[in-house]
Amino acid sequence: MTIGEYIKATDRNTYNKLLKLCDFKAKKPIVLGDSVENLMKHDSYKRVGRRVRQKQ
Repeated sequence: MTIGEYIKATDRNTYNKLLKLCDFKAKKPIVLGDSVENLMKHDSYKRVGRRVRQKQ
């Protein structure tokens, strides 16, 4: 039995307070310019002038 399960079984009020404190939900989804497969390719970056940019 983990600590979370023990607190959930014995003290429900404390468990709910801890859940509200530790809210790990992402606020916004991460928007990518391209599909994940294309971004993971070995040639997913290109040189623009002196800078290295991610291909879109």
